[in-house]
Amino acid sequence: MKRLTRRQRFWLCVPLFCAGLWAASQWWEKGLAKPVGAPDISPNGCYRVQEFQPFWLLPWFLHPMAFPDPEAEVYWFARWEIPAFFRLYDHRNGQLIGESQIYDLVNAGGPLDWGSRSYPKVSAAMIQIGPHLPDCMGDQPD
Repeated sequence: MKRLTRRQRFWLCVPLFCAGLWAASQWWEKGLAKPVGAPDISPNGCYRVQEFQPFWLLPWFLHPMAFPDPEAEVYWFARWEIPAFFRLYDHRNGQLIGESQIYDLVNAGGPLDWGSRSYPKVSAAMIQIGPHLPDCMGDQPD
């Protein structure tokens, strides 16, 4: 059996390295993210929403762009303008309730909606951030 040359081994390792870098980037983009601005507190003080900028080492065009609509197509090599994600906390004890995916705020973002009893979710326009807690069902009456 013929042994591989150094050059052949190198080119076999490149895809493995790229796959490992991609897998690691999926963790660190949220794990090492920085908060943007001050958090928003709900009117009744139950919830706190913080916006985060993802920590991207890879160029923006290597991150696929999805839209909040699950039926929408995911675009590769798309131009990101304001990549961000949100975390929803219980403002009374600081516990994390929910976290959104990373979206481009120019295409999918908007003002915060604290939800209601008939729509028990916190969102930023089309971006779902998290559910309401059973003991704090909404900031706006139906």
